[in-house]
Order: sequence, then C-alpha cells, then structure tokens
Amino acid sequence: GSGGGGWAARLAAELGAVEAASRDLLSDADSEVSDPSTILRRLDAWARDERPSYEQAFVDLCLPTLLAPLVRLALLCWR
Repeated sequence: GSGGGGWAARLAAELGAVEAASRDLLSDADSEVSDPSTILRRLDAWARDERPSYEQAFVDLCLPTLLAPLVRLALLCWR
C-alpha cells in the first residue's frame, strides 16, 4: 500500500519469521557439528595431533565450504 509504515511492519514480521526459522534449523544438532568455534577447535586439535592425516584430507581447502552455511546462519540474526 501507499501507507508509510506498512512496509516497515511487513519487513519486521518477515525478519522475525526468518530469525525464528533459523533458530529452529539446528536446534536439535549437537554443538560438535553446529558451532563454528567447536568445529574449529576440533580441527585444530586434529591438525596438531595427526598432521599427516589432516593434510591428506585437504581440510584447509574444505573450511570455507564447511563453515560458510553456519556463518551465514549466525549472521541472519546478528544486529
């Protein structure tokens, strides 16, 4: 409509729905697989403790693909 505040209310409602859905998305996942900090700590321990295996798995090349969805999800609700 042509009302000045209508779009703001619709936007706020849509953002609220997206935030709620994003919180529910990984609500049943263990932090071992859903928390970037936890994932990075485990990968760091792997690199430190079993370097040859870590390098053979090309983990450094996979990090952006592995972490990007989790970072994007976190940024949805960041203000």
